[in-house]
Amino acid sequence: MGVAAVGAVLWGLWALLWRDSHWPVWLGGAGFVIGLSVLVARGKLQLGFPRSAWLRWDLWLAFAALMAYRIARAVAVTGWTVLTGQAQPGIVTVPVRLKSEVGQLLLLWAITVTPGTIALLVEGDTVHVHCLHRPASGDLPDLARIASILERLWG
Repeated sequence: MGVAAVGAVLWGLWALLWRDSHWPVWLGGAGFVIGLSVLVARGKLQLGFPRSAWLRWDLWLAFAALMAYRIARAVAVTGWTVLTGQAQPGIVTVPVRLKSEVGQLLLLWAITVTPGTIALLVEGDTVHVHCLHRPASGDLPDLARIASILERLWG
């Protein structure tokens, strides 16, 4: 079940990423999923996804809602910055307490997918983030809540 679920999610994300329904897109997505399944079946690749993480729909919905809010807010702020030209860029160092590599990857994705921020470098338990608007406190808004959700998913 684990590989099939991961494959289905990845295939769906592939189609959303390309925003196309032509056969080469679907074939490419299917090839990726089949390749992933073969690698897992042969023991060449192990997915660090505990089953409990897949069953916590409440946490996944909280993560999605928080990300939607962050992205919507960041789009408005970034748009306003473009119109007014009042950017205050800077680099912020944020501690990362997540031990799971999948949790860390999702946290980095959450930073980078949000307009106005990009994860530059991960060093040990810290990540350096370039911000279009450097927060005065040095903390990125809602990042602690996202990390908390990911900690509960992957322990």
